[in-house]
Amino acid sequence: MKTITNLNISALKGEMETLGLKPFTAAQILQWLYQKRAATFDEMTNLSAENRKKLAEYFSISSTKVVDVKNSSDGTCLFLFELSDGKKIEAVYITAESGRKTICLSTQVGCAMDCTFCRTGQMGLMRNLTQGEILEQVLAIQRCFSEEQITNLVFMGMGEPMANIPNLVSALEILQDQKLFNFSKRKITVSTAGLVPKMAEFVKQSNVHIAVSLHATNDALRDQLMPINKRYPLKVLIDFCRNYSQGPRNRVTFEYVMLKDVNDSVELCKELIQLLAGVPSKVNLIPFNPFPTVDYQPSDEATILKWVDLLFKAGIQTNVRANRGRDILAACGQLAA
Repeated sequence: MKTITNLNISALKGEMETLGLKPFTAAQILQWLYQKRAATFDEMTNLSAENRKKLAEYFSISSTKVVDVKNSSDGTCLFLFELSDGKKIEAVYITAESGRKTICLSTQVGCAMDCTFCRTGQMGLMRNLTQGEILEQVLAIQRCFSEEQITNLVFMGMGEPMANIPNLVSALEILQDQKLFNFSKRKITVSTAGLVPKMAEFVKQSNVHIAVSLHATNDALRDQLMPINKRYPLKVLIDFCRNYSQGPRNRVTFEYVMLKDVNDSVELCKELIQLLAGVPSKVNLIPFNPFPTVDYQPSDEATILKWVDLLFKAGIQTNVRANRGRDILAACGQLAA
C-alpha cells in the first residue's frame, strides 16, 4: 500500500488516472491533507463515498506515528516518531518570546557526519527519510498545536539534509506551495555540516535559507570536531559561501557551538572574523548543550558575551541561541531518538 504523503501532485495525478478518478482529485486530496490536515479519507467530504472507499483501499494517509511527547519547562515539546520499519526519529516544537513558533525537523534516521559534539552522530546513519516522513513531522505537530500558527521551519534535527536532497527538495516544494502548507521561503532554513558539492546542487533546486555549521576557525580544530572537514576543508567551504552570498540570498548564517576551552578563545574569535572577511554573514553562537557520553562543557557566559562584542565591532550580526528544551534532551545537538 502506497503512502500518499510520499507523492507529489504530478505523481498523485498519475495514480488517480490508474484508479479511474479525475485528475483534479489529486489537488483535492493534497489540500485536504496539507491545508485542512485531514487524518483520514473519510474527512474528505467533497469526494464521493465510493471514491473515499477506493482511496482507502489503495493508499495509507501516513507511515509514521507519534509514540511519545516530552514537555520542557520552557514550553518546548520533543516528539518521538516511529516509522513504518520500526526506526525512530525526533522533531521539536519550539516557542519564543517574540511569538515565533518553530518546528525543528529531521531528514535522516541518525547521521553519518559524526560531529563530536552532537548526540545524533553517535547513532551513525541508518537511512534517509522519505518525502512523506519529512512532511508527516510537520503535520503531526500542526495537529497537536491546532490553535497555533507555525511560523518557521528549520531542518536542524537528526541527519545531514544535504545528504538527502531529492526527498528534501520535493518536501520543500509542498511546504512552500501556496495552496498547501504555504510556508514562505524566508521562514525556512536548512542547515548543513558542509557537503560543498551537495550544497551547490541544492541551491540550484531550492530558494530557502542555508545555515552552515562551522564550529571551528581553522582546519586542524575543525578536523577534530567535524570529520567532514577532511573532505571539504574551510577554504573550499568559505569560497562556496562567498560566491553564494553574492546572489539574491545575500547573507550566510553560520552556526558556532561554544565549547569551553576548546573553540572559544579570544584568539579564535579574531580568527573567525578574518575567516569571514568579505562574506556577508550572520553568526549564531550556540552554548553547548551537554548530554551523557561526552566531556564537553558550555562556554562561560562572560566568554560568549566577549565573542558577541568582538563580532559586533567587526560588523558581523551575532545572536546567541537560547537553550530551549535542554531539560528533555531536545536542544541543539541532543537529538538521538
